[in-house]
Amino acid sequence: MDTLHGEGSRNREIAGFWRRLGAFVIDLILLGIVGMIIGTVFFDTLARMGSYARLIGFAIALAYFGICNSRIGGGQTFGKRWLGVRVVDVRDQLLSLPRSLLRYAVLGIPFFANGLPIDPERAMSTLLGYVLALIVFGGMLAIIYLYLFNRRTRQSLHDLAIGSYVERVDHAAQPVSFPVIWNGHIVVVVLLAVIALSVPLTASRLVKTQSFTGILPLYKTLSTQPHVMTAQVTHGWASGWSSVNGSTSSHYLQASLRLDAPLTEDDAMAKRIAQQMAKGDPDITKEGVVVVALVYGYDMGIASGWKNHVYSFKPRELQ
Repeated sequence: MDTLHGEGSRNREIAGFWRRLGAFVIDLILLGIVGMIIGTVFFDTLARMGSYARLIGFAIALAYFGICNSRIGGGQTFGKRWLGVRVVDVRDQLLSLPRSLLRYAVLGIPFFANGLPIDPERAMSTLLGYVLALIVFGGMLAIIYLYLFNRRTRQSLHDLAIGSYVERVDHAAQPVSFPVIWNGHIVVVVLLAVIALSVPLTASRLVKTQSFTGILPLYKTLSTQPHVMTAQVTHGWASGWSSVNGSTSSHYLQASLRLDAPLTEDDAMAKRIAQQMAKGDPDITKEGVVVVALVYGYDMGIASGWKNHVYSFKPRELQ
């Protein structure tokens, strides 16, 4: 329990971690229901949009949190209203709509930007990659860290950005001074930003290792196939148990392809993709199986829906 004390006033409490988390979960459930309804009605349209469907989800979430957490909504989303908390500024006043929209933008952009279709080489070698790393990885790490460890003010990154607090409505009192965040938390956030900025450099070095040298050209080949919006290629191994040989393991090469058309049941396409994989892998004879996952669906960030089919081929079948 985080309590504020003011001279000549009753105690006022900043909303604790679990109360804020509970309100957020309620809001996510409500947004998820809205997203699922939209996704059911506009499934094909959203599926063809690919990762950009997340922009629609972000716009819905921005409108919901921005309006409800402003003075228009009394500083309360439905979740906050049910759990008795509200958003205020340092003067204990409700936020204007622009400030409330900015508050959610700082919170939502790192999560909704994660997964945007950016070419790996471009992300690792250009300024855009470092900006995205700072926003996505740095932003998410800072938000989570502050939620968990900033117990004095319970402000996360989006609260600090505009100077807002989340307080208990049932313990509201005369305006008093809010506490100030411990400077050590600011130092940690800066360190997390530095770590995030190192991600593209680390990834570029990782790609140069032997395990990735064969995957990147194959990724480029599969990404240009008809109806393929994005591709993921992985090497791996699976373990199992045989009554004859005991514990066994086998290597596999897998591609997961996100399509812009409902072709998940297209056996011919799956085999053609598998043949491309076999042709592009110089060590294909060492693989126990080639796996092709055809995926068609949408991800709005607030809701998602998928249709998929997984195909397996022995390398000898692809000659």
